[in-house]
Amino acid sequence: MPAAICTLLICCKGGERVDAAKQQRAQPDRGTSGVELGAAQIERINEMGYPGPPPPDETNLVADDLRAAQLGHLLFFDAGLSSNGKISCATCHDPDRGFTDGLALNQGLERGRRNTLSVLDAAHMRWFNWDGRFDSLWGQSHGPISHPREMGSSFAQAVEHVRETPVLRERYEQIFGALPAAPAAGLAGETAIANIGKSIAAYERRLVTGPSSFDRWVARWRERGTPRDADSVPPMDFSASALRGLDLFTSRGLCWQCHVGPLLSDGEFHALGAAPRNDLIADGGRFEAVPQLKASPFRAAGVHSANPQGEQGKLVESLVPQPDQWGAFRTPNLRNVALTAPYFHQGQFATLEEVVAFYSTLEGAVTMDHHRESVLRRRDFSPEESADIVAFLRSLTGESPPADWVRDPWQLGPGQSIPMAEVVKPTPVAEAQKSQ
Repeated sequence: MPAAICTLLICCKGGERVDAAKQQRAQPDRGTSGVELGAAQIERINEMGYPGPPPPDETNLVADDLRAAQLGHLLFFDAGLSSNGKISCATCHDPDRGFTDGLALNQGLERGRRNTLSVLDAAHMRWFNWDGRFDSLWGQSHGPISHPREMGSSFAQAVEHVRETPVLRERYEQIFGALPAAPAAGLAGETAIANIGKSIAAYERRLVTGPSSFDRWVARWRERGTPRDADSVPPMDFSASALRGLDLFTSRGLCWQCHVGPLLSDGEFHALGAAPRNDLIADGGRFEAVPQLKASPFRAAGVHSANPQGEQGKLVESLVPQPDQWGAFRTPNLRNVALTAPYFHQGQFATLEEVVAFYSTLEGAVTMDHHRESVLRRRDFSPEESADIVAFLRSLTGESPPADWVRDPWQLGPGQSIPMAEVVKPTPVAEAQKSQ
């Protein structure tokens, strides 16, 4: 989608810490909304219902392998993968904060330059990180391990940690075969770190939220034939305020222009005009990310992909950085947006109310550079309309993933131990990788 149509974009990522199921089942506003849906709105809303399970990942042979997900679960919470033994994936992707960290900028070994995106429902996305420098969940999953500001380790050190940790080594080798000789280097070392990333991705594919109050309303609305009279659908736990917010979201608010489909995201990249933090250097966003992606051995078209000639691989190879992509960032998934404040790629806004106020007034917006026109227009929402949009955004909070996948598997009670997987013969995954 060209940047020129991105007017009001609720391009945000989160909200305060809440219990998803409890918040959305609280007693709603029982008044009528007075919403009469237009034909275009009916079509848009019909595309916004619950997405269901994530699509297959043709680049990862173990994407839906339970053993790989169990190994990835351990790795996700394992601070031993970091250089100081104190930082794990869960440090920045805290389950108690919607798998984010609640900070404006991520904090690993050092302060980062961007806000932490949630991994809830991330398996539905096509591009990863704010700038899309990764084209698969597994390609992204191992990135923080070697990043100097995040976990600050190296691929060789990470592989050695797996080798020296019995439960990790046993589970790894049951799935992928023997680890490479130490120190892990070259293609064999890359393959091992790719397998670590693929296992973490298999775990993250389990972090799928259930239907939200909005999804349940859409299901009832569809059962009644998608009527124009929105109040004819029993509201249940979807408030009249949220329904009015949906009306604005899919009409004159123009949020729908980039926040579309089941994830309420087009998955593409836009420069929105939010002023950057003064203490950060200029961030090129998508423009800088495309060359990095195309040079990565862990891309969908790379040697470690299970299907380098597949659709995603071909798409990546066709990418060309464009000047108007400078400062453009991915439209975030709005599902569970109320769980993961602050918002925008540098955490510029602390609350959903601040995000809506920004797009209503454009106060503080920066002028676009010479590569593009200034496209943002004031929406001038009334206080009541702003509150309704926020109510709708809060209604997108789904039921939490199963508790067994959310808990830290290393924090077990007295007398408990991490169960060792049953010893099995070499798997098709290991044999397939040997033949690549």
